[in-house]
Amino acid sequence: MSNSQIQGSGLMSEILKGLSKAKEVVIFSGAGLSADSGIPTFRDGASGLWANVDPMEVASIDGFNRDPETVWRWHQEMRQLFARSQPNAGHEAMAKMEMLLQPAHVSIITQNIDGLHQDAGNTRVLEVHGSARRIRCHRHCGFVEFWEIDQPAPHQCPICGAQARPDVVWFGEALNEEVFMAAERIASRADVFFAVGASSVVQPAASLPMLAINHGAMVIEVNPFETPFSAHADYSIRAGASEFLPALCNGIGRRGWKRLLG
Repeated sequence: MSNSQIQGSGLMSEILKGLSKAKEVVIFSGAGLSADSGIPTFRDGASGLWANVDPMEVASIDGFNRDPETVWRWHQEMRQLFARSQPNAGHEAMAKMEMLLQPAHVSIITQNIDGLHQDAGNTRVLEVHGSARRIRCHRHCGFVEFWEIDQPAPHQCPICGAQARPDVVWFGEALNEEVFMAAERIASRADVFFAVGASSVVQPAASLPMLAINHGAMVIEVNPFETPFSAHADYSIRAGASEFLPALCNGIGRRGWKRLLG
């Protein structure tokens, strides 16, 4: 779907009508969003970070318990990639939506661990899989700090002496219960819910769009590929975030938000 097709479609008009009435707008983002920033997704195959590695060795709790140094080295490479990456047009459009849609609240729930939503300017971001930009105590003693890319990461908690680790959720681990419960509350309050660049197969995060539907939200999937959720969405748009979301912002800007509210 081209930019002109998006702008001229009745679909865009229907989404804008939904946004005009919304008090709570939620954007749920997955790895496909950051692909345009040069960050390969796990499902892209053996490319980039995932080339020539076994995910169970470098991104699982069992791998960390067996060989923490290997896991740290791989995460250092990932952290450096994230530091070189910039928000793309999709990220920037989401940050713009936070301003354009006032007085509605725009919240981001993301599966991504790269921190690009914050770099783009979004202020309400819930990271259900953690962040590769932080380090925490493996025993949950309360130690959490920002991972400075130009400094060696501490591999031992300075508070309790336990192992330190990247503050991300690995294969074989449960999500942070408090964070995910907050995500469920946000999703259940949404009037309009966007699922952007999400494969819709990683549970339990993939349950959030359906939760929004069950609570009456208008749900829009934005993904160039069909997913298991596509048949359930009110609108499933075959376009990338960097294409569709800037067009959506242009539509909001042309009409004017105050005019929409009227």
